[in-house]
Amino acid sequence: MNERVRKWLHRFFGVLTVILLLLLAWQWIQSQPATNGIKKTTNKVLTQKQGKYSKKDRAAIKASVMKQDQKEINLTKQGYVAIPKLSILLPIYDNAYSKVALDKGANTAQKDTAVPVMGQGNYTLAAHNWDNGYTGFSALQQKLKQNAPYEDDNGQLGRSDWLNGTVIYMANQNGIFRYKVTGQVTVDQNDGSVLNPDDRIAGKAKLTIVTCLFPDTTKRIITNAKYVDFKSWDQVKSDEIGYFDLNKQKANVLP
Repeated sequence: MNERVRKWLHRFFGVLTVILLLLLAWQWIQSQPATNGIKKTTNKVLTQKQGKYSKKDRAAIKASVMKQDQKEINLTKQGYVAIPKLSILLPIYDNAYSKVALDKGANTAQKDTAVPVMGQGNYTLAAHNWDNGYTGFSALQQKLKQNAPYEDDNGQLGRSDWLNGTVIYMANQNGIFRYKVTGQVTVDQNDGSVLNPDDRIAGKAKLTIVTCLFPDTTKRIITNAKYVDFKSWDQVKSDEIGYFDLNKQKANVLP
């Protein structure tokens, strides 16, 4: 092997070694919770386009949404909640203080008061955060396995605007209600002030979603959303009805 070829090979393998080391370093950095802001979901729940729905189709979807499927454990279904951006689709029941109920989907969270009414007052919901970015309300946490930005290393509570403007749909026997996220805050697990049924956002009805923070499970992520509008089953757009077409869509209740 002449000297020229030897030098070329030396440079080639030197550059290759540097590239491999950089790739390994990048993979290690991305694996660290403090720097990895990407949540990988195992499956998409909501299909964005479902075609047109006739009056008969709409009646069938409404009946499916309101089907009382948990009577044997004394749960009354209130409807469904859908957050298409996060592929969230959950049935809504009426007892967030029951583990059995929470394993069935989202539940209204007001305690010792009347079950809230969609589009009125402060409609409060709670569901599990399974710490996987996919099932329950897990996708509401900005980053997996990382308290920030909801809590810093000194235990100071924070907030996040990463979902601001995101549309949340809720469906019941009357039709579909739209809300838009206005921000997320963090509270202690024992802070019940967020459940005040009289709370409003700029004088409008609101939606309050409660789910655990991970890894500090003593804190709760509170997602606030402002009421936008309501459409009956006959009036709502087919694309929005499609989010609740349970023959085609899959609820993300359990891992």
